[in-house]
This record gives sequence, C-alpha cells and structure tokens, in this order.
Amino acid sequence: MIVACGSGVATSQTIASKVKAMLQNDGIDYPVEAVDYKSIKTELKSASIYLYIAKPDDEVLEQAKALGVNVFAGVPFLTGMGADQIYSDIKDLTK
Repeated sequence: MIVACGSGVATSQTIASKVKAMLQNDGIDYPVEAVDYKSIKTELKSASIYLYIAKPDDEVLEQAKALGVNVFAGVPFLTGMGADQIYSDIKDLTK
C-alpha cells in the first residue's frame, strides 16, 4: 500500500503510520509506505492499494485502474469522518 502527498513526508507519513497501526491491531502484517506524489506513476507499479491526500489527476487514476490498484481517499484518516468504511474496505483487500 502506498500513501502519497506532495512531499511524502508529513501528511502521508502520518496516515501511513496510522493505517499500519490499525492493520497491526487487527493482526494483519501488510506493507504501508509513504511516498511523494511526484513518484506516484513509478510507485503504482508495485502497489495494490493507493491512499491519496490530494485527489490525483485523471492520468494517475487511469494508470491505477489499468494496474488493478485500489484507490481510496486518505484524508478521512486525519479527520476521522468516513475512515471506518474506508478502513473496512482496505482491511478486506489485505486478507
């Protein structure tokens, strides 16, 4: 799983850590990596799940679809609003 923001340092790292901890609490060992948006086209090739901070452009979404990468909004993991459903979907994909 990749989590991408503009720099790959602040917001994406926070969300990646939170999601990884949630998965571990559910007994799921799954790689979660924070990346910067500039490298997203390369990173998508090795991902199965992509959490975005800022909505990706159409080209990135088309590439994700072509590669079979599941795409989810990551901001709910900061706000708490809607995170439960997204996490449930992610958890199902990691099993």
